[in-house]
Amino acid sequence: MAAQTILIIDEQAERRNLLRDQLEAFGYVVTALDNGRAALDVLKTQRFDLALLELGLWGAINSYQVLDRMRATGALMMTPVLMIAPDDSDPGLARCFEMGAVDYIPASCLPPVVKARVQGMLAQRTLLEHQQNDDQQETLLKIERDVQIARQIQLGFLPSQLPQLPGWEIAARFHPAREVAGDFYDAFMLTQNRRVGFVIADVCDKGVGAALFMSLSRSLVRAFAQQHYSLSDWTNVLGGSGDTFTPVARREKGRQALPTIGAASLKNAMVLTNNYITDNHLDMNMFVTLFFGVFDPVTGALIYANGGHCPPLIVGPDGVRTKLAMTGPAVGLIPGADFNIAHAQIDPGEILFCYSDGVTDARNPERQFFGEKRLLQLLAQPAASATEVLDRFERNLQAHIASADQFDDITMLAVQRIAS
Repeated sequence: MAAQTILIIDEQAERRNLLRDQLEAFGYVVTALDNGRAALDVLKTQRFDLALLELGLWGAINSYQVLDRMRATGALMMTPVLMIAPDDSDPGLARCFEMGAVDYIPASCLPPVVKARVQGMLAQRTLLEHQQNDDQQETLLKIERDVQIARQIQLGFLPSQLPQLPGWEIAARFHPAREVAGDFYDAFMLTQNRRVGFVIADVCDKGVGAALFMSLSRSLVRAFAQQHYSLSDWTNVLGGSGDTFTPVARREKGRQALPTIGAASLKNAMVLTNNYITDNHLDMNMFVTLFFGVFDPVTGALIYANGGHCPPLIVGPDGVRTKLAMTGPAVGLIPGADFNIAHAQIDPGEILFCYSDGVTDARNPERQFFGEKRLLQLLAQPAASATEVLDRFERNLQAHIASADQFDDITMLAVQRIAS
């Protein structure tokens, strides 16, 4: 155990030297100074276990100013101060106690008294430090337990099993950068099991706040998508006037209503989730980029809405065939935003690859990004299954990141229409 350190601040040379010799004989490491300015300077760079301060210190900085500046800089919390005073009747002693000094030693400096006071104060300080460390450790353990519980709850929002359909494979990978994450994915059956819906999303922030926002967004998307109401019906349920919503299942003036099965679920999920967040949580300045697709497992026809998310890619035998571009803004960003429904086709043998920007933004120890170019190169390589594609990306991402800290959540989802 390292020797404890003591700072003496006393302008009387004889007493200062006497105290230094006594304390060094007791096994302490002592720094002895004759003025307050020098003491404050050394306290900027060194930490002492105890300080002895002359009550009658004069000069440019007196005893009270030393205490005041130690208190202002936080040094007084780290280094307890014993005053050197003639006796306990000195009128300035009470004032020093008010300013943060904890005790005094008589100016006579009798060795047994000095030893007892110093040892007692250092023992008290050590005990207090241990108690504070125990309290901090207990607090950290409670926080860690809470974070682990939050992680388990959040993982419960992710699907424990993805839909398994004849002629199709759906696979996903999820690697949070922290204990809790802002990314999520989902896949579920819609319209009496005639359609499959799938979602990949990325909340704009990281950490606990993003995880809570992720839980809200995922719950809203799933709830609105799986209920059989038009937008106007949902507006009534949520207490709105209905003036700002356009029913999906009816004709709009000058436009043809969307007839595709699953389109109402898709539109509901995007528009109502956006409106709920902007109506109730706009002041949080948080939003989520979100891709929601719905496909017909019989024909491979795909409808989708892309709210500001990385464009998913349809990959065929010759590489990337189609990018599914954005059809609207990020969800929760703009009040009253609309989201267009776009169409695509997944042909036999093709794979739809969805990802969050944690893939392209992954950094190696030299802080170089994984990048879109490397992503496209990996997709250009033939793959027998959706799982093979994701395994390939995992291996390459892990090799790229290597010993660096993971920069962002990494989420990938692949949908393959198996060639007959």
